[in-house]
Amino acid sequence: MKTQKFQLKNGLTVLLVESHKSPVVSVQMWVRTGSADEKKGEEGISHFIEHLVFKGTRKFKVGEIASMIEGSGGELNAYTSFDQTVFYVTISKQFSDTGLLAISEMMGFPQFDPTEIDNEREVVIEEIKRGQDSLGRRASQLMFSTAFQKHPYRIPVIGYEKNIREVSAKTLTKYYHNRYTPRNMFLVVVGDFKSPEMKKQIGSHFGEFTDYKFKKVKRTAEPVQKQTKIAVENAGFEQSVGYISWKVPGLRHKDTPALDVLAAVLGQGDSSRLVKKLRIDSIVANSIGSSVYAPEDNGLFLISAGYQKENFETLLIGIQESIEEFFKNPIEAFEIERAVLSLETEKFFSVETVDGIARNIGSQWFSAKDLKFQEKYMKAVRKLKASDLKKVAKKYLKPEVMTLAFVSNEEKSKVESQVEKWSKNYKTFFKGLKVSITKNTKLKLPQIKTKLGRSLPQAEKVTLANGVKVLLYPSKETYITTIKAAYLGGLRNEKEEQSGLTELLAKTWACGTSRRTEDEISQESDKWATGVQTLSGRNSIGISMEVLSAFEKSAADLFLDILTKPQFPTAQVDREKQIQIREIQTKKDYPSSIAGREFSKAIFEGHPYSRDLMGDEASVQALSSKDLQKHWNLLSQRKNLTLVLAGNYDKNFWLKAIEKATQSLGPGAEQNQKFSTPVINRERNIFAESKKEQSHVMYGFQGLTITSPERYTLQIIQSILAGQGGRLFLELRDKNSLAYSVSPIKMEGIETGYFGAYIGCSPEKVEKAISMIKEQFELLMTEKVSEEELLRAQRYLIGRHDIDLQRTSAIASSLLYDDIYGVDYRETFKAAEKYFDVGVEDIMSLAKRIFSQKPVITVVGPQNPWEQKTL
Repeated sequence: MKTQKFQLKNGLTVLLVESHKSPVVSVQMWVRTGSADEKKGEEGISHFIEHLVFKGTRKFKVGEIASMIEGSGGELNAYTSFDQTVFYVTISKQFSDTGLLAISEMMGFPQFDPTEIDNEREVVIEEIKRGQDSLGRRASQLMFSTAFQKHPYRIPVIGYEKNIREVSAKTLTKYYHNRYTPRNMFLVVVGDFKSPEMKKQIGSHFGEFTDYKFKKVKRTAEPVQKQTKIAVENAGFEQSVGYISWKVPGLRHKDTPALDVLAAVLGQGDSSRLVKKLRIDSIVANSIGSSVYAPEDNGLFLISAGYQKENFETLLIGIQESIEEFFKNPIEAFEIERAVLSLETEKFFSVETVDGIARNIGSQWFSAKDLKFQEKYMKAVRKLKASDLKKVAKKYLKPEVMTLAFVSNEEKSKVESQVEKWSKNYKTFFKGLKVSITKNTKLKLPQIKTKLGRSLPQAEKVTLANGVKVLLYPSKETYITTIKAAYLGGLRNEKEEQSGLTELLAKTWACGTSRRTEDEISQESDKWATGVQTLSGRNSIGISMEVLSAFEKSAADLFLDILTKPQFPTAQVDREKQIQIREIQTKKDYPSSIAGREFSKAIFEGHPYSRDLMGDEASVQALSSKDLQKHWNLLSQRKNLTLVLAGNYDKNFWLKAIEKATQSLGPGAEQNQKFSTPVINRERNIFAESKKEQSHVMYGFQGLTITSPERYTLQIIQSILAGQGGRLFLELRDKNSLAYSVSPIKMEGIETGYFGAYIGCSPEKVEKAISMIKEQFELLMTEKVSEEELLRAQRYLIGRHDIDLQRTSAIASSLLYDDIYGVDYRETFKAAEKYFDVGVEDIMSLAKRIFSQKPVITVVGPQNPWEQKTL
């Protein structure tokens, strides 16, 4: 794909790429400003402006841009980082001009209306509170604020509540004029268009941008770190999270490729050193990994871990042992080969969608103003030797540039003492470090060769001679082969006393087969830059794999072996049981998850759906390897199995391989148990206490089945309520500033489902939020939606559907689950006509039937709204 670059008279650089694989266009505006460009007292202003440009422009009032985009089937969003702010639209090619109009208005002509600024303050403050309830975000902010003492990377991107409450319209406008200038931005447009016509449209929309004088900001330099820094925060979470980090250079530095590969060798993938030692071979860490944060300025080499406090000392010892072993022992060739191949395949997966292509181009231009930067980077990666990794490790993993940051529910002084002891040991080890001479074995790096071509994909269903069903969707326009397989089963097939069985089976499915050990599975997965993922839910269980089509035949045997011959080794089952029990315990850290669990218990009372997929501590502890094998034997019948292949693959090879592999399975029938639908004859108000900043509310009713012909009408109702242009967002967030996050919720099941709304807000706003959600549901029962609003909802759903189907994995999922649940597997390709068949009368009729039922309302937070009301 060739990138065309040109510049408008006002200085705006434009990058164009034609991609005709899908009838979709991505429009992205990259602004070379982020939170690190803010002065003292301005912290959070970049992120605040990101919110405010959605709140009205010279041509559009609040909510109108979002309604316009969603009404054209598009997606509209933005994000702010330390270094940049990016605004983007993904939209059908027939509405590409609408996407350009939206981005041009937001970027060139925001109004910064004082009333809307005041409204949005509350939304951003709710977002700040939400961050305080997140263990991961708290730990990340502690790490950055400790590692950087002077540089603005120490400050949270979202800023501080005090600034957001006090910043004026004048200050916001001035900052915008100083930073959002055409010469400090660039536009990326990728998709199905003709360049001459697109250039004219861009000139029309963006040519009138005012060329404000750009005010360059000099960031405060970070002084050279000369000693280890330690920070510990005590917080009331079930799990603990920590970081060990070292200062490293930014993205463009010559050592960054070697640091990226070093991170992959140490802690990316199941066969990496940290993961294998501390998560696979033992369960010291709930999760662990390593990565490189390489921004515009100097960044960090990171080791991160989630753990239980009683394992903290063992975790620290294990991390140091892994680092010592890296320095003292040879690096195996396969470790580097795996890491290099993983980095290389990311490129192919990233260009599956127009958004991915645009992000790829935008990142390269932002970071280096060089559209061949990624190509040069990968050339450097491919030249790396084992000795290069040891050199950069010795150069950068020094104790004097190390920062240790931990958020724990353990006593602060105890954690500090353990960390200080560890840091002293690390310093002693590093001082006496003698790096072993590493033999640079010649690497065997495969050449990735895939023939692409034009095709007219068409879904096909094949039933093999042995009864196994295979769905096929070939496309020669992608580098990827996707295969998914599922058995009917899931939560509904568990005995109540074996709650959590499906989840544990999914966790252990790829832990060994009759032909491969767990280590061999991990190494082979990494060899082909893939992995077998498990799919578990209420109604089914299965596995999936995405692999570059260049490696499909090599990876096929691995996938089919795991599909048909899992062994569930006792040691691995015991390990994953403990991990699952920890996950059950740490659910207390996520009040939204608690709200969902309590909601399901009430709305599905007496039905298997009422149980938590994770089970409870006692039921999981009682499960054994024999239980898993017995349950898998029950499900793994040929007539209960469906597979789907999508993307670029060899049809004849796969059909033969699947038939041969599945011959060992039993011939039995589908698992199609039926359960009675629970009856809810009174409103149910449920409260669970959570000592967090926000309350989490779910308000809903029993819904529809997976096969209900009215499910398209319900999706239209969901669309009317959803999105930035939807009723819930406009009324509860935009107009009343109740929350950062509010959305409809929907689930369809085999006997029944649910429909409702979720909101996370401050405790004092809960009663108003519940009242307003109820009001929106009642309006749908009593007032017909307009034809205009119906059309917006229809276009929104069709557009989202087309955008999603750029990915082979999304196509595969649609085909697979429609078929196994009794829907025509080709129905996903008829979505547009199904949505356009829905009329305003259908909407009101279904709304009356659903919203006239008795609701279930769950609130999880620090205050009980119903208890307060009765006082």
